[in-house]
Amino acid sequence: MFLFVFYTSLFILVLVLLSIYFLHAGTGAPIPAVIEYRTTRILLAIFAGGILALSGNYLQSALRNPLVDHYILGVGSGAVFSTYLFYLIVDIHGISNYNLVYLQSAFSIVGGLTALTITIIVAEYVGGSDTAYVLAGIGVTSVFSGAAIVLSCFIIPKHPYIVHALIGSLVLASRKWIPILGSLYIVSIFSYILLAKPLNAVFLGDEYAHQLGYNPRKIRFFTILYAGIVSSIVVACCGTIGFLGLVVPHLARFLLKTSDNRYTVPLSFVIGSLILLIADNFSRIYLVSSIGEVPVGALVSLMGAPFYLLILAKRLRRL
Repeated sequence: MFLFVFYTSLFILVLVLLSIYFLHAGTGAPIPAVIEYRTTRILLAIFAGGILALSGNYLQSALRNPLVDHYILGVGSGAVFSTYLFYLIVDIHGISNYNLVYLQSAFSIVGGLTALTITIIVAEYVGGSDTAYVLAGIGVTSVFSGAAIVLSCFIIPKHPYIVHALIGSLVLASRKWIPILGSLYIVSIFSYILLAKPLNAVFLGDEYAHQLGYNPRKIRFFTILYAGIVSSIVVACCGTIGFLGLVVPHLARFLLKTSDNRYTVPLSFVIGSLILLIADNFSRIYLVSSIGEVPVGALVSLMGAPFYLLILAKRLRRL
């Protein structure tokens, strides 16, 4: 309990101080337009990072698998495919005078939820176990990723700028997303009050969960559904940001020396916000080339991949 209070308070303090610092850091005069743009990016980074980390914690507990995040269940690949499909339709029909940002976002949300729905249907059809969800997610992800690669051959030459959004970027951050992600952020903060204890029971095994009066299949189903919905909306806003939801829960468990979701979920929430905030502003300030800044999704992947390999190696040694 002491470690939880200490680390949570520390990271929240650092989060607030860095937000104030990043508001005035970087090139460009501190005119109202610049401050407004930076404020938007800071808020969206905080919201998106926290939501993705929380969804990763939920999924790992529900499926009892340390290598699970929102992307492996098909949400990210489904959103990417639907976005490419949208631009292909726009090109074929010569559609113009549309707000491409919002239409692209709508397609992204629909695609992510469609892929998630397919994953859930397939997994439930074969028994609804944690392994069934993981294997179904891998299959769905492979299908949508392959289809997206095919479409990219026709889309990217005409719309090169969408690559940044698809691999995770806040360059095109819009303040109209703030109330949406902000609302999800608040809801997610309190969601663990309802899910923490049931997820602890499911994490220890289905038989144990039944003994405590929980239905593990229902808990697993609704947890994955919730994580998929909020992740789809984040992908629609910021693109696909991998490894954050995978690595952050492990970091929270390492710091707290426990897997109790009553403590790891809120700490993951704060750490996820902090990491994405730092990564996005580091990219904005220091990683700028002649064609623009490095997408934060690429930077987070570079940071998270070594931790993922370490987790994978430890898991394989135990088998």
